[in-house]
Amino acid sequence: MQTLVIVLFILTILSFAIQLQLFKNRWLMWGWLVIVALFTYSIHYWTIEQSYTKFRAALTDSSLMTDFAVLQVVEALAGILLSIFLIRSHYNEPVGKFFRYALFLPGIILFPALFYLESMLFLQVHGMDFRMMAVAMALVVPIVLFAGKKVFSILIPEFDLQLEMKFMVHILQLIGAIILSVVMLRLPVPKVSDSSVSTMPMVAMLLTVLMGSVMGMLWYRVKMKRIKKRITNN
Repeated sequence: MQTLVIVLFILTILSFAIQLQLFKNRWLMWGWLVIVALFTYSIHYWTIEQSYTKFRAALTDSSLMTDFAVLQVVEALAGILLSIFLIRSHYNEPVGKFFRYALFLPGIILFPALFYLESMLFLQVHGMDFRMMAVAMALVVPIVLFAGKKVFSILIPEFDLQLEMKFMVHILQLIGAIILSVVMLRLPVPKVSDSSVSTMPMVAMLLTVLMGSVMGMLWYRVKMKRIKKRITNN
């Protein structure tokens, strides 16, 4: 399950890099990069106290993982809604002011992801001053995020396609959070002797999630085409 949590953290960082590209106010973008840098440096007092044993204990803590899974689901759903409302705003559809301003909120999972990343670095690298490593990370992380933003803007310069990519990333986050809930929290599954039969509920759950995600993405594309057609006709 550690791999799945790492994947969710990577998706969160990727989503934040995409979101930076959507900021029209560059001062807000630089402001968030400064906040990330300050946060990355300030947490080194706690990251140096972490160990592999503590992380394994956290992964087996059902209460903690429940909170994480719920928070990830809520954040993914909020990101999906934000993407839909921003694309509506892009095509001059009526959108509440809250969703326009919500673009400037990166989410909460980003900060545990940075904490985990720095903790793993400290556990892997030995013989270096922790404060100097924290300063280096505080410089490198914003640079990597900014570089990711630039690469993304070069590869996908169209605003509507950028929002579609953000939508897709949040769908993947939602799927990952549901899988984490099923596997880690051990949702009720009938126990039988035949292992091939016992895996069927899991397979059915995953297929349902994937089919629902595909249908949602197709419907999203249909709605966008209808909006574009309506604008063209006008």
